[in-house]
Amino acid sequence: MDYLPYTQEYMLAVSVMAGMFLGFIWDIYRVIRHYGKFKTLGTIIGDILYWIISIYISIQLILDISYGNVRFFILLGFVAGALLYFYGISRYILKVLIFIIDFILKCIKAIYNILIIPAKYLFNKLKSLLYPLKVKYIKVRDKTKKRYKFMKYKLKKVSKNRKMRYNKRKRKELKKLERRAKNHRIKEKN
Repeated sequence: MDYLPYTQEYMLAVSVMAGMFLGFIWDIYRVIRHYGKFKTLGTIIGDILYWIISIYISIQLILDISYGNVRFFILLGFVAGALLYFYGISRYILKVLIFIIDFILKCIKAIYNILIIPAKYLFNKLKSLLYPLKVKYIKVRDKTKKRYKFMKYKLKKVSKNRKMRYNKRKRKELKKLERRAKNHRIKEKN
């Protein structure tokens, strides 16, 4: 690498432009965060990524313009560039970025709606063609439910009858046993 001596004015101008560029990257990140609606963890990760990128760009710039010599006026240039950007043109850049993204999203929605309309039409036609089958299915389903309820009712009734029969038989047997015991006592008395 050849050693090209840069003037301090040049280094200051480049560092001011780099500060403005880092401000522009921050605005892009703000727009992404606005449309992405990140939660807390997403915002933390995004902030960390922004700072990693900005530190990398800053170090590369310092290595390129001053060969690794960190000078106070270069750092001051970064801060001045960021302040100029944020207090000067940041709001206009944000409006333009939001306008462009909104326009792109509207175009995507329009294309989506254009592509979806034939599918909706076909779906509605298919739905109207299959309506008689739906009605038939509903009738069969309702009939099956009624049969199920009726069978459940009958099974309850049958189980009650079985219990009643069983209890009736037991009662008869108990009555027979009581009569026998009574007859047996009467015989013993005599």
